[in-house]
Amino acid sequence: MQGITQQFRELGAVVEFLPQPADSFTRLENVTVDPQTFGWSTRVGYEKYRANPVHKFAPWANLGPIDSLHVYEQLPGGSRYSILFESGGTLYLFWEVGGNGNIYPLQTGRTVPASGESGSQYTPIADAVLVTNGRDTPILVRPWPLPDITYTAAAALIGVVRPLGWASKAPAPDLLGVQTITSAAGAPAASSDTVTGDSVTLWWPDQTGAINLPKAYGLGFALNAVATPGKAADFRYRVSFLMENGSESPLSDEAAVAWELAANVEGFRYCVAMRLPLGPEGCVARRVYRTQNVSADSPTFADTDLYLLDTIRNNTDDLWYDPYRSTAVGSLAPSSTESVPLPAPRAGTAAVYQDCLFLDGGPEDPYTLYFSHPGLPDQFGGADYIRLSAPGGAVVRLFAHYRVLVVLRENGVDVVSGDYTNGFQATTVTSQVACRSPDTVDQVPGLGVVFLAQDGVYALQGGFDGGSEMQVLRLSEPIKRTLQRLTPDCAARAVGRYSPMDRAYHVYFPADGNDRPNLGAVFHTEKEGWSTRTGFPVGSLDRLHNGALVFGHNTGSAPGAENPAGLFIISSRRTMGGSIVGDSYVEGGPPTSVMKTAWLDLGDAQLQKRVQYATLWAMTTGSVNVTAEAYKDFQREGILCRPYLAQPPDATDLPVYDSATIGSAVWEDTQLVPLRIGVAQQSCAWFALEVSTTDDLLLVGWEVEYRMPGTATIAGKRG
Repeated sequence: MQGITQQFRELGAVVEFLPQPADSFTRLENVTVDPQTFGWSTRVGYEKYRANPVHKFAPWANLGPIDSLHVYEQLPGGSRYSILFESGGTLYLFWEVGGNGNIYPLQTGRTVPASGESGSQYTPIADAVLVTNGRDTPILVRPWPLPDITYTAAAALIGVVRPLGWASKAPAPDLLGVQTITSAAGAPAASSDTVTGDSVTLWWPDQTGAINLPKAYGLGFALNAVATPGKAADFRYRVSFLMENGSESPLSDEAAVAWELAANVEGFRYCVAMRLPLGPEGCVARRVYRTQNVSADSPTFADTDLYLLDTIRNNTDDLWYDPYRSTAVGSLAPSSTESVPLPAPRAGTAAVYQDCLFLDGGPEDPYTLYFSHPGLPDQFGGADYIRLSAPGGAVVRLFAHYRVLVVLRENGVDVVSGDYTNGFQATTVTSQVACRSPDTVDQVPGLGVVFLAQDGVYALQGGFDGGSEMQVLRLSEPIKRTLQRLTPDCAARAVGRYSPMDRAYHVYFPADGNDRPNLGAVFHTEKEGWSTRTGFPVGSLDRLHNGALVFGHNTGSAPGAENPAGLFIISSRRTMGGSIVGDSYVEGGPPTSVMKTAWLDLGDAQLQKRVQYATLWAMTTGSVNVTAEAYKDFQREGILCRPYLAQPPDATDLPVYDSATIGSAVWEDTQLVPLRIGVAQQSCAWFALEVSTTDDLLLVGWEVEYRMPGTATIAGKRG
């Protein structure tokens, strides 16, 4: 019977369910898609983020696990960026200038996430980054410009970190009482017009007075008519604090000052003196609000509203004077509900949507979303919140995407739409998806919002611009068995990001009972399919400006050790990090790449076939050692085939790359090389081939030759 050849020139991705598409694979481990041929390349690995010529992992030596990570891009294109990360309960800033990098501790005493908890989340807001974790007070980090300090290993940057929002309302001003004088003749000298104790005698106007302000005429009555009772003055004050972004604190409690002129006295208008409270860290100004004269003797007694009196544009001066008459006041003071203390002091997630900062309510209030005033991330109104349905569970992650705010919850997915003026509305998209991995959420071009759920990787698609109906699709069905290895109680430690450089979404998660990520899955958008990653110690993950992924080591080094620690780049170099050997830094060995084909019935699963050869079509610039195993009829153990070198067939052996002189050898240009593998096995109904290598191999296609007994074969070239 004539031999049959089946070719596969367009290679698919991993499909774990049966029956499999013929061009798919059962296993693709530590490979990536070649952007030119769309074949599977083994050029993957990871390397030190900062390749310092010094052998140590400077400046990250002696760091433990990197629990969270954020690349903050201050200027587009990576012209200025910094890296925030957490390790051992300390928030650090890595800042690189002129090729030299330093690590600055920003805040100590932060909560170290337990095995079932995620690291902190980072939300860019204008020129700052909001850090939340559901355990500590949300903080704002402004890493630029850096304070003028001399760096030491233990130095902390002062003024870079401050709490979000207002912990409480402003304290009331301390009003100094007014001591009246009986007449002009009794006026004190200018030299005595100072604050004494808790009261003052400041009068207005007077050419020699202690205060000289334009358009300031003093408060109260200057004249008391004959035979009339004493005329009274009564004023009420409140103050507030201002942040650099314009957010205003809740108004203080009211403070009052009053005085009365004796009958039949021609006196003076008075100037009220007060001690103003100093605002918290981040406060840049204070506002003073005042009523009209609310004394029964005043024509404005019925007007108890407060009006803006002045803005003191610093947070240092504490003594302030009020000589302003009622016509000099400004706009109406905000209501008591316009600003309240931070309603979510233990928020776990945040997002900016429609120019408002959204926060979840934290563990004490898991079904509520709070939102700030537009453009004022520190100012929250008393009625500015949304109640979510309880069945959806706690909020896990907020993610702004086009015209909606995606709300990923423990038992479902909601979206928020609308705006601040017309109101926000929450709508449930599904109650069938349980998301417990907040740091896996990312936007993937052509797919939507992608995230890891308890039963796979999903994409939220459609409905963002009023078009197609919004839906949640499971992307990971082809690798369902792999995702079932997820350690459920540690799903919160999973991390995921889209890499524009690789055009792939990476997710790394704890598997097989581990409490830290030890298994990775990569969705290649060009293939619309998956591969897996092993041996990558990913503890936290983010994206650099060039599209590459940077990760924090998931174990780090022990105190005093110089083992691999800090940050690493997922790259196309076939090296798995590195380590300290003696006084030298030694790069790690290459990863092992494995490709196992789909189970093939070769046209008819009911007939026995005898596979003779499998030919791999590879692009290479040198010698490639390949180990191959043949599998039959879904057996777990394969038959080891003889190893082969990637060399052109029926030709003189060419120089082996790395032992030949680069630039003069034939191997300086890539060639398409058939790697023919002899298969020695018994007849089978189903066949699969697995190849593994630690060398560079770009597989662009393959074919299998099989026959019935009596079919002639051609010997291949052995290495």
